[in-house]
Amino acid sequence: MSDKTAETAIAQLSPDARRLLWILTRALPPVPETLVEKVFARESVEDERFRQIGRMMAAFERMPPEARPEMPVMPEEVKRRIAALQEAGELERPDLEPLVGELVEARLVTRAPLLEGGAAMGLEATEAATLAVAAWMDARPDERAGQDEAALKVAFGERYGAAFIAFVEGKVPGGTKEAGVEAGITATSYFLGAGAFAALASMFGEAVRAANDASIVGPVAGAVEEKGGLDALLGAFDAQNDALGHAGTLAALAGHHNDAGDLGEAIVLEQRSLAPLARLDNVVPRAIVHLRVSELLEVGARREESAAHLAAAILYRALSGVDFRAEIRVLVARLGRDRGFALPAVAALLEDPSFADLARFVRTKGVPVTDVQADLDALTAQLKQHIGV
Repeated sequence: MSDKTAETAIAQLSPDARRLLWILTRALPPVPETLVEKVFARESVEDERFRQIGRMMAAFERMPPEARPEMPVMPEEVKRRIAALQEAGELERPDLEPLVGELVEARLVTRAPLLEGGAAMGLEATEAATLAVAAWMDARPDERAGQDEAALKVAFGERYGAAFIAFVEGKVPGGTKEAGVEAGITATSYFLGAGAFAALASMFGEAVRAANDASIVGPVAGAVEEKGGLDALLGAFDAQNDALGHAGTLAALAGHHNDAGDLGEAIVLEQRSLAPLARLDNVVPRAIVHLRVSELLEVGARREESAAHLAAAILYRALSGVDFRAEIRVLVARLGRDRGFALPAVAALLEDPSFADLARFVRTKGVPVTDVQADLDALTAQLKQHIGV
């Protein structure tokens, strides 16, 4: 089809069919039909979730009081959002079937199964239709229903992002890790294309907190890094004051580099993740990272540095009164492998600028360094005696 023929065909479409065609051409082809329907309806993933909660609560209220299960207290902000959506009423959802039919009949769009033999259908516009509808909408922005290209990219990104989170949480029965990674990478492509780093940070923040399998998150973070968006993503975390999201994304990326055989970069990224964690009152995440760094350094035969990070992990947990059996197991293994293994002197460790946050933490505890050293020595002696070293 020539550009001129496409222009004529587009002019003869209904306004809704033209908007649907424009939305299709702003997405990465082929576009799942069910996904287009949600974006066409102009409802965000968040609003959709709040509407679902509202329907669930309405059903709950209709139950006899004695039959109602105990429900957690709903935050006031959530109640307000649900009330506002209920007051606005349900969104008008045009039937896309006749609109798709218009586009297919006009030979502007092809419709085919996304997978061979599958039931899910995908839509893809022709190149001539893509060019012609872009020119049409540029000249008639009132037909976009208040959406622009960036808003469409964010809408598609949110939908793929929701699918990614579902994979991360293990909520996709029969879903594969590869499909989860693909959904996450597609989401990042849309967010990066729109410059929507706040939305990208929200997706990663949710993912690293929910991850049943962190290896799904790492390759997606790697895609952001490859596309030059990592620094902007980390800046968005800081703007949202999300230290765990910032650190968790760096840790997932470190795992991705380690899986790819780049141990040096994995160590650097894990160490970088300590900086945002220093803003948290809870020191356990710092202990966890120090232990991971220690293990990576041990693999890299950087034994003195490894011992320093292991000592840091022990001190954070022990001085907080938190269970540190994981660190003890690592220390026992090191002592068993190497009779000459020793943790660094506490005073020297706290004077090392790279452990400045640990030094501040020890000072806040008000425990003399000599006492800390004595306790660490006693622990090490007890473990040596236990394993017969």
